[in-house]
Amino acid sequence: MRFPVWPVKRVTAWVCISAAIILLLLLLADREFLGLVRSGVTEDNAFFEFLTIIGQSDWILIGSGIVILGFTITTADRFSGALHRVWHRLFLTAYFIFTSVAFSGLITMGLKFVFGRLRPPYVDGALPWEAFPFTAGYKFASFPSGHSTTSGALAMALALLFPRFAWLFLSLGVLIASSRSFIGVHFPTDVVMGLAIGAGFTWIYARSFARKRLLFHFESNGALALRGEGRGHLHRWTSLFSGK
Repeated sequence: MRFPVWPVKRVTAWVCISAAIILLLLLLADREFLGLVRSGVTEDNAFFEFLTIIGQSDWILIGSGIVILGFTITTADRFSGALHRVWHRLFLTAYFIFTSVAFSGLITMGLKFVFGRLRPPYVDGALPWEAFPFTAGYKFASFPSGHSTTSGALAMALALLFPRFAWLFLSLGVLIASSRSFIGVHFPTDVVMGLAIGAGFTWIYARSFARKRLLFHFESNGALALRGEGRGHLHRWTSLFSGK
C-alpha cells in the first residue's frame, strides 16, 4: 500500500493544534512576556545564552555539510558489501539532517520577511504584536524564531533516526528553543511557530524519503520506521504520526 507524503488529516491536525496554541499564547502570554523583558528579567541569563548557541543552524549545517563533502569525495565505488551499505546509510543520514535544517530554515526566513514582527526589545506600544510586513532586518525578524525552527528540525530528525531516544531529543529541542524567550529575543509565539515548522517539515520530509525507501519505510499502518529495522519497541512512538 502506498502512503501519501502529505497525509491531509495529520497535517491539518498539526496545523490546527499549532495555530490554537499560538493564538492562546498571543492572547494570554505574549503581553505578560513583554512586561518581563522590559523589567530586565531576561537579561544576563548565562545558562540560556549558552543553550541558544546550540540552536544555531551554522554548526549543524557546517558539520553535516563536511560529512556530505567527505562522503562525496570518498565514493561508494571504493567499498563493497557491508561497507557499501554503511557508506550509503551514513551519507543519507548526513544529507537528511542537512537538508531538513536548511529547507525548514529557508521557510522560516521567508515568513520572517512576510510578517516583519518586531522582536520584544524593539516593541514600543502596549500590545506585543507590532509588525512591518515585508521589512528585512534583525529587529523585524521575530516571527517565527529561526533558532526554534532549527531546534525542531534537528530534534525531529534525530528522533526519527534514533527512536529509542526520541523523548530525549524532542525534550532537548523544546528546551533549546525556549531559551530564545528566556534571553528575551523572541516571544513565546515565535518559539512555538518555529518548533512547529521545523518538526512538521522534517516529519513530512522523512515521509518523502520513505516513499523512495531511502533511510525510512512505511509500516503497514503508515508509521515511519528506519529501513532494516522491524517495528518493535524502537518504533512504537512513530505510530503517533502514522497517516494514510
